[in-house]
Amino acid sequence: MIKINSVGNKLGLAGLVGILLSAGVVANQMRTETAISEVNRLADVQQKIADSAMEADGQMRAMQVASQGLRMAITTPEIDKNAAEIRAAKAAQDRIIDAASALATRQEYKDNFAKIKSLTSTYLAAADEIVGLQKKLLELYRNRNVAVIDWNRHLDQLRLTTAVTEATNWPEVDGQLKIADNAINAVQAAAWRYASMNEVTQKGQIITKAKILTDALAKASVFEDSELVQGGLIQLGTDMKKFMTATDEAIGSNDQKTDIVRTKITPAAAAASQLVAQSVSSAKAAVGEARAQAAEEMARSGQVNLALGLAVVLVLICTMVFSFVGVARPMTRLNGAMGKMAAGDLDVVIPGAKRGDEIGDIAKTVTVIRANAEQKARDEAAARLDQDNLAAASRKREMVELAGTFERAVGNIVDNVSSASNRLEESAGALTATAEQAKELTAAVVAASDEASTNVQAVASSTEEMSSSVNEISRQVQESANIANSAVAQARKTNDRVAELAKAAARIGDVVELINTIAGQTNLLALNATIEAARAGDAGRGFAVVASEVKALAEQTAKATGDISHQINGIQAATQESVGAIKEIGDTIGRMSEIASTIASAVEQQGAATQEISRNVQQAAQGTMQVTSNITDVQRGASATGSASTQVLSAAQSLSGESARLKLEVGKFLDSVRAA
Repeated sequence: MIKINSVGNKLGLAGLVGILLSAGVVANQMRTETAISEVNRLADVQQKIADSAMEADGQMRAMQVASQGLRMAITTPEIDKNAAEIRAAKAAQDRIIDAASALATRQEYKDNFAKIKSLTSTYLAAADEIVGLQKKLLELYRNRNVAVIDWNRHLDQLRLTTAVTEATNWPEVDGQLKIADNAINAVQAAAWRYASMNEVTQKGQIITKAKILTDALAKASVFEDSELVQGGLIQLGTDMKKFMTATDEAIGSNDQKTDIVRTKITPAAAAASQLVAQSVSSAKAAVGEARAQAAEEMARSGQVNLALGLAVVLVLICTMVFSFVGVARPMTRLNGAMGKMAAGDLDVVIPGAKRGDEIGDIAKTVTVIRANAEQKARDEAAARLDQDNLAAASRKREMVELAGTFERAVGNIVDNVSSASNRLEESAGALTATAEQAKELTAAVVAASDEASTNVQAVASSTEEMSSSVNEISRQVQESANIANSAVAQARKTNDRVAELAKAAARIGDVVELINTIAGQTNLLALNATIEAARAGDAGRGFAVVASEVKALAEQTAKATGDISHQINGIQAATQESVGAIKEIGDTIGRMSEIASTIASAVEQQGAATQEISRNVQQAAQGTMQVTSNITDVQRGASATGSASTQVLSAAQSLSGESARLKLEVGKFLDSVRAA
């Protein structure tokens, strides 16, 4: 039957409560760590999603830059290059978005990423349309330039033909041709500004100048009835139609391109950027929420652990108080009473006999023992009185018999002791000599062991220094590898920037080529103006001066653009050389990094071997020190053995003398016993 009022049960209950509270602390800590780990994992996922969204936004911006370059491209290779960059950025963005979508757990993120992919697909399709339109525009620009060249050639042929210039109405026809020539140049300039700068007002200028061009040719045809002149005018009309057809189609293609940018590219890019920003903001907010949740979980866990810890401390304090008041103090009192009983005081009061726990049971048992002891003492006293009377009579007889027996036994013993003491004296002498020899040998071993220990310690110190040096070399080599890797990265960045410089130089070269073309046309116009001024005589002298200045400016422009083109070619060549040199530098630094990594690996292996040697030497040093200690102990033991053997020798000699005296005293004792 289990007793409720039991010290063991009380202490067991307190221990059980303490164990349960401690288990609660451990369980709460494990739960908290699990929750925090999960929260941190989710926060890391959200951070990766935010980073992926920002990378996707970077690819979107790369697509926009390439798209802008596509719209400004003036050569087919440049168009293809920008189109390839757009497709590459789109593919990279799709990979980033797919990876982020795989990480995402919220449907909101998955939906946003799917919308971004759809919008960028729309963007890519629109960019492909612009590729086709841009190539078409380049073809139209070439056709328009051919038409202008044919116009200028046919106009010069018409003006330089003597039969034409001697025609009756040639001055009127030539005046209209000048108006038409100025109009076609104005249309060409307005079309260029409309295409390159997207100046909407130039579209009206093109329409106005085109009407002037058509009207001037029509009036020129009315003034002249010469078949030769009419043939030239018909050819100019054909050139004009080709020019205007190419111009109108170019304007239409430009309008289509502008409409695609306005209705497809710009909205898709804006919507995608907005979704990316929304995803980044949501992911960062989720990261903040996760961090806050982790902090809140840690605070709540700390409060629970504090409460459980205080409860454990309270249980321990209560257990200690109960152990002192309810167990230690009563046991001390009971132990004091039992000590008095052991001393013979059977009248002592037994404390705690009325308790209902184990201490009370012990006190009751001690009370019973005391009563039994009192009864046994009374019985033994009566029996002892009877036995004393019987023993007095037989003691006399026994003493006489005992004296005889004792004399025989003690005599033999004394003889044996005397013989043994003699043998012990001989053995003690031999042991003393052996101990002295062992002492001398151990002294020599101790000296040799000390010297070996000193040498091993020196080797251990040297090995430790070598290990430290190897570790320092490993650190320096690793630092060199890191610096080399950084240099490789910088060289790659420099290579990319120099490549961008080469691209910019190529674009500048294209612009310079365009300026050179315009300068050539301006020079041609100035030549035409000079010819017309010469025909006008004195009336055209001022116009001839202006035309001469324009021609000079055009020649200077052509010369300057030639110099610029030459310099740009030099820049492009130097840039290409720089790209090659930087690439070689990057390769060299990469090889240096690989060599440094190999050296670091070898040094690390050498460091591990050195540490292993150091550890073995330390163990050898410890073993040598242990041997020295053991030899010292042996030496001390040998010394102690020598001392003990000396004492044994002295004791054996003393024992021999005492045995003789014992034999004499025994004889005297037996004589007195027999006489009693």
